[in-house]
Amino acid sequence: MSGAFPDTGLLDLVEHAVLIAVGGRALRVAPNPAACRLFGIAHEANLRVPLSRLVGRSAAAELATFAERLPMNGLGARTAISCKTPRGALLLAADVARAPGRTDVFVLTLREETADATAVEALSQANMVLQSLPVGIELYDRRFNALFYNRKSDELFDYSERAIINHADWWDLAFPDAEKREAARAEWAVVTAAAEADPTQAHMAEWAVMCRDGVTRDIQFYYRRAGEGFSLVLWDVSDRRRLETELRELALTDSLTGLPNRRCFFETAQSLLDNAPPNRALTVLMLDVDHFKAVNDRFGHSVGDEVLKAVAARGKAALRKEDLIARVGGEEFAALLPGTEAAHAACVARRLREAIIAEPVTVGAVAIPVTVSIGVAGRRRDDAAAEVIVERADAALYAAKSAGRDRVAVADENLVGG
Repeated sequence: MSGAFPDTGLLDLVEHAVLIAVGGRALRVAPNPAACRLFGIAHEANLRVPLSRLVGRSAAAELATFAERLPMNGLGARTAISCKTPRGALLLAADVARAPGRTDVFVLTLREETADATAVEALSQANMVLQSLPVGIELYDRRFNALFYNRKSDELFDYSERAIINHADWWDLAFPDAEKREAARAEWAVVTAAAEADPTQAHMAEWAVMCRDGVTRDIQFYYRRAGEGFSLVLWDVSDRRRLETELRELALTDSLTGLPNRRCFFETAQSLLDNAPPNRALTVLMLDVDHFKAVNDRFGHSVGDEVLKAVAARGKAALRKEDLIARVGGEEFAALLPGTEAAHAACVARRLREAIIAEPVTVGAVAIPVTVSIGVAGRRRDDAAAEVIVERADAALYAAKSAGRDRVAVADENLVGG
């Protein structure tokens, strides 16, 4: 029950000074006999006193804040405090942990420090700084047993399933997919070996990992040798990667139609050429909306924009998922057909044309008939640049328009009529 003390009888047998603390900001504690001797008070059965009576109001508030910030299911933590006790001023080291199964009960194991007050204060200040940093800080021994996690680290990786006592306990929670987990562990082995070989540098790996809240985030992990162990700095770069993706998509997307733009078309076409064997078929279609200027002149540019959006949507729906259709100019579109020979691509182009012109584009009360001309060109074995295929498809498009528009033409072949 919240606010109730657990049974503390067995603590009377413990040689170390232990306090069982219950509550929030104003902790009440049950001290064992060793703790009573440490503070210079008489031990009584079922003794319950305010923590402030034992350590002073300032130290009690500091300990309450420290305990409150502990992870719900993670490791405990150590702090150092300067106390005003019934015995007088003491410097105490306190190991603080939550009691299993209780969110409002803490176990404090205390010992008197002989260090000077300045050193203890410096240690306390260092801990406060580490806890307040906007990046995760983790400290490990040489076998990657956990020594310290700061609050930001706990926000990311204090999983409810279990505490992370050793770095090895983390992998299956952060990488539910076994294949990705093994790849990350292999990279981790390389990075930590580099950190051990060169302790003057931080060595980074970036992984998409499952965090405690079930959200996958992009985290940069900076490992560095620190004394006999390792330090790890965690930097959440999810927002940066998301912004980079959005900017990249904006740079490669036509804002009017939502199709890939000219840059994306040529980058994709060149990549297909560079990475496919010479005998791998690739066909380019160049498509132009016939008499589009007359549409703009008669109905206005806003209506013309709706025509372009309709052509884009119909064209995309008529092609395969692996094909790419892009807007490369005002009323000009281009399509990539990987693995499609030019002869078969002529049939694809005919179906594409029929899908686009099947019915007028309706904008408000206006129905606008639309026709398109298409030029087709296939890859040749000696083609090294995408522009070369596009030039041949452009020539075929010009031939289709010269022959009366509303038709398909294949480069170096006869026209395929409308």
